[in-house]
Amino acid sequence: MNPENVQIAKAEDFKRAMRQRANVEWLTLPASGLSVLLCRPPVFAALAMQDEGSELQKKVMGVEPGKVQSEDVRAFTKWITATLAKLFVEPQFSASPGAGEVGLADIMQEDLRYIFAWMRGEVSPDAGGNPADLAAFRQGSSAAPIPRGSGEAQPLPGK
Repeated sequence: MNPENVQIAKAEDFKRAMRQRANVEWLTLPASGLSVLLCRPPVFAALAMQDEGSELQKKVMGVEPGKVQSEDVRAFTKWITATLAKLFVEPQFSASPGAGEVGLADIMQEDLRYIFAWMRGEVSPDAGGNPADLAAFRQGSSAAPIPRGSGEAQPLPGK
C-alpha cells in the first residue's frame, strides 16, 4: 500500500464510528441529570462482569462494620473502575482522571447504581430514560427488563 494514498483518521472519525456502533447509547443519569454516551457490553460479557462484581460486593457490603478487609475494598473499587472504563465512551472514564475525563469520585452514587442497572438491562436506554423506569429506580426497585430481552443496545439515531 502506498502511504501517500492513505487517509489518516481524525478524532471526529473515531467519534462518528463509535456513535454508529449498535451497542453505544446516550443515557441521562437520574441524580445529576447529565447525559453520557455508554457502550453496553455484549450480554454474556455483562453477565460475567456482574457476577464478578456481585462476589466482590458481598465481601465489602455483606460484612459487619469493622470486619471489612481492605484488600476486598480495593478489589471492589478496582472492579468498579475497570467496568466503568469499559462502559464510558463520552466523557471518558479514568482511574486517574485528567482533563476532559471523569473518575469514580466525580459520579454520584445514585448515578452509579443507575449505570449498573442499565448495564444489566433493568432500565430503558433511551435518552432521558423512561419516566416510569426512573421513578421505580429512585424508589429502590428494579424496573422491568427492556423489551428485546437480550440486553443488547440498539443503534443510535443519527445526529
